Amino acid sequence: MKPAAVSSSSRAFTLLELLVVIGLMAALSVVLVGGLRGSGQAAALQSGQATLVELVTLARTKALATGQSARLLVHVDASSTGQPLRYLRYFAVQIQIPGGWQTITDAFLPDGVHVIPGNFSSIPAGLFASGTTGTWTKADGSDLRSTALRANALMTDTINSPDSAQYVAITISANAGTAQSGDLILAAGRRRSPDAYQPGESPVELENPERVRGLTLSAYGVPALINQRASF
Repeated sequence: MKPAAVSSSSRAFTLLELLVVIGLMAALSVVLVGGLRGSGQAAALQSGQATLVELVTLARTKALATGQSARLLVHVDASSTGQPLRYLRYFAVQIQIPGGWQTITDAFLPDGVHVIPGNFSSIPAGLFASGTTGTWTKADGSDLRSTALRANALMTDTINSPDSAQYVAITISANAGTAQSGDLILAAGRRRSPDAYQPGESPVELENPERVRGLTLSAYGVPALINQRASF
């Protein structure tokens, strides 16, 4: 009896076909990993936005409850080397007391989330990812900046640290009003390798102007959520 003929449809893969399959699998893995990373950034931004709203609301509530001014401080000292890194991630809420200010709480944004600075006279080199500078703009074409963070509100303080650092304050009056209405914008970013920047340059890099969230603070100290760049 003759052996049964082998159907051509059951032949083995050729080397070329195997390479094509491997290439497709590699491309798919890149897409999946990128999607998971993007999903993680979106969740971190949303969590950071919630933290920001909570802190602003706390400062406003304390001002109303005590009849004293309160303020939200944002760490903006690029030269800080403390761990964990505070630059554009660390906040403190303070209430005014006789003789000064008292810190009532502090908080960090989630890893990989940072505040975009205000319209300061200078922004540390390397803060915005190379090749994306021109796209860090608002819907009206102005720079994508946290306009509630004003240069005239910069100050130096020591908060839960032996070292002084530069902060910018948003002050809310006893009747819960503020002269610093405007945007507070969060962006996804990463910490730069220590050998990738010089003293005075930014220790973090904001990666993508499309991955931003934040809020707009009204003159009454009330935050309104904003979830995409086009809405700022």
